[in-house]
Amino acid sequence: MEHRHQVLLIYNGAAGKRRVAQELESILTDLTRAGCIVTACPVMEGWGAAQLLAAYPGRFDAVVCCGGDGTLHYTVNDVMNAPRPLPVGYLPFGSTNDFAASAGLRRPLEENCAAIGAMAPRPLDLGRFNERHFCYVAAFGMFTAVSYQTPQATKNLLGHFAYVLEGVLRLDLSQGWRATIQVDDRTLEGEFWYCSVSNSRYIGGMAVPEQNAVQLDDGLFEVMILRKPQTLPQARRLVTCLMSQKPDGELLYLLQARRVRAVFDEPTGWTLDGEASPQVREADIRVEPGRLELLV
Repeated sequence: MEHRHQVLLIYNGAAGKRRVAQELESILTDLTRAGCIVTACPVMEGWGAAQLLAAYPGRFDAVVCCGGDGTLHYTVNDVMNAPRPLPVGYLPFGSTNDFAASAGLRRPLEENCAAIGAMAPRPLDLGRFNERHFCYVAAFGMFTAVSYQTPQATKNLLGHFAYVLEGVLRLDLSQGWRATIQVDDRTLEGEFWYCSVSNSRYIGGMAVPEQNAVQLDDGLFEVMILRKPQTLPQARRLVTCLMSQKPDGELLYLLQARRVRAVFDEPTGWTLDGEASPQVREADIRVEPGRLELLV
């Protein structure tokens, strides 16, 4: 009998208009056909990849998560904190799936399962935010609270439009975040509207500027920073920069970096892969080259 791989499947039954729950049998069948022996566990409080990997050390050859980018975020953190980090497979079923689009996982379920069964991981860069990991984006400022403040039912019903709609409703043009942001050897100070450190061609379902320059395994993350305009002419110029996707080096910055460090006057909330993180006064963000072994 051919060798079969032991796979731990973590699935979010609520993801993608509850498609995961509806297609669970197909998921299990396709993974089994691909040569996997599957142990399936739903996303639930206090019992997931971290607990199962600790309870059964050495049992699994890979961890597969099925859901949205948030499910991937928590699964990857569990795997990275395990005594023996394992390859990770991702079956995307969420509303947006930014990471899946960047990593080439928008394919039929059967093809993604076959890639998992082949057990040929591709090393991708992983982000580290203080003591936590993120797969594709860490961000603060305007719009960043949208993904986790939008109710799950609204996300499923409206899809991408919910992100935009909720963002517009929450937008406060007078708001700013005072910080010192160090991007490798470059230091920026003042009030900012937005900052993202990403390794993705999409954020919130929208293509990032200079999309073709994004490489998921080059040891560099893309950094986008928007200063808060102080005058109406500055605000108009920022709109022009955003529309043309051309940074002016004063209000809009598009950079690449291995490390970003931000220090704030007040505790500031960030989102990691669209999930809320605790508020911090200091954020130390680093690239860990090739740390994530993704089964693609």
